[in-house]
Amino acid sequence: MGVMAHRQHWLIRFTDELMTLTDDLTQEQAAEFVRRVYQAGHEAGVAEAAEEHRRDGE
Repeated sequence: MGVMAHRQHWLIRFTDELMTLTDDLTQEQAAEFVRRVYQAGHEAGVAEAAEEHRRDGE
């Protein structure tokens, strides 16, 4: 399984899960929300790792 296949897997999984929790989202809206949450979490994780690395270097 390549990186894109894995990426698609989590997007489909969480989009489908979100759509079971609410009746007023289209699949496109749910997928966009999941992508935004993933991106925010990724950016936060990268920032935290950089901060840890900076602290360890002091």
